[in-house]
Amino acid sequence: MKFVFTMWKKELRSYFVSPIAYVFLAAYLLIAGLFFYLGVTLTGEASLRVLAGNLAITQIFVLPMLTMRHFAEERRQGTLEMLLTAPIPLWAIVVGKWAASVTLCAIMFAGTLVFPAVLAYYGDPDWGVMLTSYLGLFAVACAFCAAGLFSSSLLDDQMAAGLIGAVILVPFWLVGRAEALVPDEWADRVRPLSLLYHLDSFNRGVLDSMDIYYFVAFTAVFLFLTFRSLESRRWR
Repeated sequence: MKFVFTMWKKELRSYFVSPIAYVFLAAYLLIAGLFFYLGVTLTGEASLRVLAGNLAITQIFVLPMLTMRHFAEERRQGTLEMLLTAPIPLWAIVVGKWAASVTLCAIMFAGTLVFPAVLAYYGDPDWGVMLTSYLGLFAVACAFCAAGLFSSSLLDDQMAAGLIGAVILVPFWLVGRAEALVPDEWADRVRPLSLLYHLDSFNRGVLDSMDIYYFVAFTAVFLFLTFRSLESRRWR
């Protein structure tokens, strides 16, 4: 774990010594504020249901942009080979970089805590549902950061890596919309693949083990793919 912490600290520092973290924080909070306002005014609900659903979709495009630099930038600067041959376990490099991105996401979510405070001032929100909504968003962030890290390990160009990351994630959103277009017997098979289907339980205040397994498996698979992608480069 020492190597993971070292990599996490290095990557998190690199975010905040450049404008990257501040730009993402400002943009994310602006978008979140817009969704919060629309959700409350259009539904009249003292909840984060609309906000959480829309932020999850937004993260499909935002988080690959956050993670695109991890390996693509190392490769551009010529430091990836040094990193891969350093006396650091490869899994620690992957987990450390992923944890740094997830930490930045947690900081972004912390910035939205003003919204529950506003709801509490003007209404009587269900705090249990609030908590599970945030847990759902955090689970989505963990999964998306893993997918973005994988796309960054594949390409040399940062923007291309960010684009591919979004391309990887979009089908998991669209499949939830596609269930209305297929026969009922196929809908039951398609639905469990949808990100929004599994997020919906969190937004209703329900912690279902299947939804938790989905996001854990999603994250683990893409971290493993990142590990194998880097491992193949190490031995070229």
